[in-house]
Amino acid sequence: MLSRFARSLLRRMPRTKRILLRAHQAIFGERDEWRRQAHFWKYYSDLYEWRWRSVAGELWGEPIGPPPPIRFLPTEMRDAFTMDGRIPLGEQWGDGTQPQNHPLIYTDAEIDNCIARIKRGETSIYLDTDRLLWAALGRYPIMGKSVAVMGSISPWYEATCIHFGARPTTIDYNPIISKSSRLEAIAVAELHGSPRVFDCAVSISSFEHDGLGMYGDPLDPNGDLKAMKNMRRLVAARGLLFLSIPVGRDALNFNVRRIYGRLRLPLMLRGWETVETFGFQDDLLDIPSAVEPVFVLQNS
Repeated sequence: MLSRFARSLLRRMPRTKRILLRAHQAIFGERDEWRRQAHFWKYYSDLYEWRWRSVAGELWGEPIGPPPPIRFLPTEMRDAFTMDGRIPLGEQWGDGTQPQNHPLIYTDAEIDNCIARIKRGETSIYLDTDRLLWAALGRYPIMGKSVAVMGSISPWYEATCIHFGARPTTIDYNPIISKSSRLEAIAVAELHGSPRVFDCAVSISSFEHDGLGMYGDPLDPNGDLKAMKNMRRLVAARGLLFLSIPVGRDALNFNVRRIYGRLRLPLMLRGWETVETFGFQDDLLDIPSAVEPVFVLQNS
């Protein structure tokens, strides 16, 4: 026979269940919705990736690409990559390699779609960084100027430049075909034989990857610093570079990215005059995570 306490507990269970369900929804509902959205977009991402692979194979044959990036930083290279152990080394592996015979194709339709979204105030995956870039381009106009867009997997930032009245040129390690008269695309290797100079440049979340091998590039502990040095030859004297890199406490998450703090950020900005920053303050260099402000730099 049930005790008085047990009978009371059973009577209260439906009400308790409702309370617990409401509490769960309040605490975990948003997380569950994000998880559902992530599964939804992964489904469509996989769907269109395999369709793209099928079409690309029909057009250009079986993919020819580099081997997958290495997963662990070789022991003999750790001191060079971590500035003699002063920068913490973490593991965060990614594979961003692309078949060299399967180029990306940028069309007017895709560019127009990006511009329409920008006009509506929508952002790309970098969210607030896009808004900071818009503010920077509003303060320092690029109307009518030639702009080098460094690194690209979609024409979002090229469309941003077009929206602000500029003439963009995409520069990337991977092959890109532009079907638009508003956009030129060239490979990094082409610059070696025919150097170019641009009025200004845009680099959003690109240089922190250089030299880490995620995109098939050779390992180089100073790949990011060399990229910034090369930009001084690519951007005209007194021209501007709109730069966004992750800042926070210095860290190396091999092979995905570097985070720039008090040790490495000054090295990245060496040779450039910081005209203004958007979304940056000095104490961000000590946070354990990372944010991506926008630096407006002048080639001095």
